[in-house]
Amino acid sequence: MKTKSLFVVLLIFLLIVVCSPAVEVTKAELDTLVVPDDYGSIQEAINNAVDGDTVYVKKGTYHENIVVNKSLSLIGENLDTTIIDGAAAPIVYGDPSEEYRRPITIQCDNVSISGFKLLYGYAGITIGEVNFCRIYGNRIADNQHGIILVGTSYSNITGNYFESIGLSSAIQLSKSNDNFVSGNYIDSCTEGIQIWSSSYNNTVSENTITNCDDPAIRLQYSSNNTVTRNNISNSGVGTCIYVSNNNTITNNNYVNNTVQFSATETYALTFGYNVSVNLINQNYWNDYNGTDINNDGTGDTPYVIDENNQDSNPIMVPIDIKIIPEFPSWTFLVAGIFAVTALETLCRRGFTQRR
Repeated sequence: MKTKSLFVVLLIFLLIVVCSPAVEVTKAELDTLVVPDDYGSIQEAINNAVDGDTVYVKKGTYHENIVVNKSLSLIGENLDTTIIDGAAAPIVYGDPSEEYRRPITIQCDNVSISGFKLLYGYAGITIGEVNFCRIYGNRIADNQHGIILVGTSYSNITGNYFESIGLSSAIQLSKSNDNFVSGNYIDSCTEGIQIWSSSYNNTVSENTITNCDDPAIRLQYSSNNTVTRNNISNSGVGTCIYVSNNNTITNNNYVNNTVQFSATETYALTFGYNVSVNLINQNYWNDYNGTDINNDGTGDTPYVIDENNQDSNPIMVPIDIKIIPEFPSWTFLVAGIFAVTALETLCRRGFTQRR
């Protein structure tokens, strides 16, 4: 008898937990704003969101210049078919010049952007004076700049694809520290990754950068950063250093660049700057013509860059760097939305039948 009573109590408790919180189910739905189902534009959805919400954007082309000024997740259904076209969009800043056509501008901490194709703007994504943002799994093409970070820290730029960035770099860090740039694929851009006036703890790793006109990676007035395990190929300059110190450049593959590495600073010296001093070690250089007599995988002689710079331990075989794109978690989000909706429907039917 006691066992039967306990079973009944547990059953009632489970029913209360599953079906009673209709308010909680509704809250979960309200926390995910769907475009265009709930709101006709992405900006309208953001304006009606609160911190912590998710704005989910279904596939289609959206002619907008979006400002994200709340801590939220902005997720596109598919990075090839969820398109934000900045060229034909109204100018949110009131200035019709090309410089202000920016598909996405982030003005708040803790913002996540994934699953979009961003086209025809001055910059695909601009992040200014904020922290803890995450940009992953996007395709950015035919913009003047790719992603620009200005005064931004503790942010991740991972698993994005860039092509045909026409004016400057695919990824630019300006006066930004403690950021992580990894797993991006950059092809046919004017410049790959630029670190400018950013002198603390930025890491650039496991990116593939190819067919860039100017440097694949540029360090300018920037110190104390790490560049490691990148594939750098077929570009005008593999890596360029200018008035930058204490950077670690190691375990990268340099293949078929017109100039593999440039550290020429004659112009800087005329203004009283010292020659940059950096750790350049254990990289692969496809034009290295030294030997490895003891077969330890390291060249017997340094790879000489110029009179002030060399790789003392060039490696003989390219590093196997497998770049795995970071796909957005929108599939799990959609499954969750459908699951919650189905559960709510079942609960409501149960209440209706009882009545």
